[in-house]
Amino acid sequence: VNKFMQGADDYKKDLLALRFLSINPIIDPWVFVILRPSVLRAIRSVLCCRMSLKTQDNKETSPAAKSK
Repeated sequence: VNKFMQGADDYKKDLLALRFLSINPIIDPWVFVILRPSVLRAIRSVLCCRMSLKTQDNKETSPAAKSK
């Protein structure tokens, strides 16, 4: 940024850009690994099972279930 702006001696934006560029190649492969369709299906199945178990527990402990 400072190369194209005359008289600008603010290096904070340059350092921020360099930090982003150095972290980006490390993070990108992990994002693609985590967001693969098979991984997303596994996460969804785990979350859906937990939610269905919670709803079953709520149904069993509800007053309407006790009266049956």
